[in-house]
Amino acid sequence: MDVDGVSILGRGIAAKGPEGVVFANLDLQVSAGALAVIAGPSGTGRTSLLLALSGRLPLITGYLDVSGHVLPAQAKAVRQLIRPARLRPGYELEEKHRVREAILERRLISGASDRSIDAALDLLGLAPDRSALIDELHPADRLLLAVALAIAPSPAGILVDDVDVGLPLPSRARVWAALHEVTRTGMTVLASAADAPSGDVEVIHLPAREQDWPTDVLDLLEEDTP
Repeated sequence: MDVDGVSILGRGIAAKGPEGVVFANLDLQVSAGALAVIAGPSGTGRTSLLLALSGRLPLITGYLDVSGHVLPAQAKAVRQLIRPARLRPGYELEEKHRVREAILERRLISGASDRSIDAALDLLGLAPDRSALIDELHPADRLLLAVALAIAPSPAGILVDDVDVGLPLPSRARVWAALHEVTRTGMTVLASAADAPSGDVEVIHLPAREQDWPTDVLDLLEEDTP
């Protein structure tokens, strides 16, 4: 697997979700082939930022470029480049499916071959019982299976939400090590977690409080609110 990963440049970006503004005045840069981690407590907009960086949540202000594709105008192209492995809520493996069913479903949807799926499993050190139910797998194996199925068709980048949720420290270390292995293919990994791991990681910190945002940004957001 040899992939040209996406690079990302954002300046002053802001976005709104169903309950209002989720982040604003955010600058960021992600290198192609990097493991980039959006770090912060739950509720700070980590998932929303993953959605925005992959063209799945429109910005209300700012400049965002993904490998030469400027959002939101070229969001469709960006969505093809960056594929979700896990996004919460709404994009996770079906717990009542068997492993073989999850593999077949993803193969049909993505067009990945059996060989590429086997290679992705090998890369992550997985050999799951294909007759097992998804919810019978260890949480780390469940997450890494989702990652393997996402990387099998060799996208330029993947999204992995809530990496550390429900995992003890040894399992977290295993998952982070596996995500580093994904980046060795050249693929960019965009992940979210309460805390970023140590090592070669590009960390994105979200503004913690609305009062930290500049007055001109707050004025713009107020004008945008119906």
